Amino acid sequence: MKILSLLPGLVLVMFGVTASAHAHLQKSSPADNSVITTSPSNLVLNFSEAARLTALSIQKGSESPQKLPLPTTAAQQISVPLPRLTPGTYLVSWRVVSDDGHVMSGALHFTLAAGHPG
Repeated sequence: MKILSLLPGLVLVMFGVTASAHAHLQKSSPADNSVITTSPSNLVLNFSEAARLTALSIQKGSESPQKLPLPTTAAQQISVPLPRLTPGTYLVSWRVVSDDGHVMSGALHFTLAAGHPG
């Protein structure tokens, strides 16, 4: 009887450990859904824990996706050089493997607006 009363708490603890064991994207530069006015030289992805990029691409509008170089080591902050971007809306797609072997993927969007004359 006492074991049954402990079961719900044990399940919640196990779920909490499992949920925090994945590398989640915490922030990026350019930021998701941002509008920028200059072409960034690098894409920076900050994860909740060390992760190894296994796929990374950037796509402008309806053009074909362009693969980006993959770092060879796992890190919590990953910086990848970007090609010179022209004004438009971009989609960055990524996939990582965390240290515990879980695969996570995601995407972020940003717009490069035409620069203002100054």
